Amino acid sequence: MMKELTLRTRDYLVSFGECMSTRIFAALLNKIGVKARQYDAFDLGFITTDDFTNADILEATYPAVARRLHVEWINDPAIPIVTGFLGKGWRSGAITTLGRGGSDLTATTIGKALGLREIQVWKDVDGVLTCDPNIHPKAKPVPYLTFDEAAELAYFGAQVLHPQSMRPAREGDVPVRVKNSYNRRAPGTLITKARDMSKTVLTSIVLKSNITMLDIVSTRMLGQYGFLAKVFSIFEDLGISVDCVATSEVSISLTLDPSKLWSCELVQHKNVWASIYSLLISCS
Repeated sequence: MMKELTLRTRDYLVSFGECMSTRIFAALLNKIGVKARQYDAFDLGFITTDDFTNADILEATYPAVARRLHVEWINDPAIPIVTGFLGKGWRSGAITTLGRGGSDLTATTIGKALGLREIQVWKDVDGVLTCDPNIHPKAKPVPYLTFDEAAELAYFGAQVLHPQSMRPAREGDVPVRVKNSYNRRAPGTLITKARDMSKTVLTSIVLKSNITMLDIVSTRMLGQYGFLAKVFSIFEDLGISVDCVATSEVSISLTLDPSKLWSCELVQHKNVWASIYSLLISCS
């Protein structure tokens, strides 16, 4: 039919499931007497970067979402049912997605925009666990976490939360409670700005797979200052985040976020390797 499947087209196609499910759910609530109103996030005010399949939410989203929901609630109160993990690219105006687990980010964004007392994220496990239950079946829920701890765990492999979902909650100082929809009586995990760390030994163990590692080895960087900053500037220009760094006098090892890496189509950016090579030459 279209005979193409760009990242932009893929985001457009996968958005249909979320749009349909929220419409069905809102219709069901209205049918049983609970007044509800469906919203598509990309029409509600969710403005994102144009990084299709893994977009980031922009600051302009918060006032836009707050204004729309407040006005419509005052005029005609109804429970808002909002599509998760979708947005609208600020340049293209096209539908974007927020990556795996992006509905968590949608929830915390709305929570910050409205200044809620608490955000609840419902999952299929009893909160954030001490490790991956698929690897170790005796994993236990962690009762309390800080925003920073939760963000770190999510970014480095804890799939129960979206890696960026803690940012809006932390900025708005809105507590996040992770609960199990199959075990509603379980207390879950409460995530706040601070917690009692006096008895904490180990919080959780996470595993991140499919990491891309880049090794830069050259004696030309020996004794040179500012080399690492120049390497980082190359990735900054391409919008590629660096996870971990290990350095010595003659080498740099970097691990790169694979989701951001491929969304930027690094393999097509020959100027990356040319820039690094030129940097090494300039150090000689």
